[in-house]
Amino acid sequence: IHLEKSKRKMSATKQGIKLEDWKKFISDIPYTKDFNNKFKRLIRRRDNYVCMLCSKHQEKINRALDIHHINYDKLLSMPQNCISLCINCHMKTNSNRSHWIKFFQSLLNEKYDYQYGENMEVIINIK
Repeated sequence: IHLEKSKRKMSATKQGIKLEDWKKFISDIPYTKDFNNKFKRLIRRRDNYVCMLCSKHQEKINRALDIHHINYDKLLSMPQNCISLCINCHMKTNSNRSHWIKFFQSLLNEKYDYQYGENMEVIINIK
């Protein structure tokens, strides 16, 4: 029981929430069907095959860039919520989540004019 509580506490800390607000391990949440190779290629192409944090090109790391869900919601696979990262930078995003959400939303707002609300929700402008 103690080990399980420790795992939950670490998971809550990584998610940036209180232990009493913890519901499940991130790894237990499945991806949606639209988070597929075609979608991932679209995001990598949009980001010019460059890690949006360290600027390393995909060719330099000898593997495809990871696609990170900015708000950590695997059920929200859309360009406004995804960004290309190398594996090292992707690992950095596992803690201090509210910082990374704000950072990447600000970056995508500046780069692609994506809009986000005060509560860090994605705003979709339908024209």
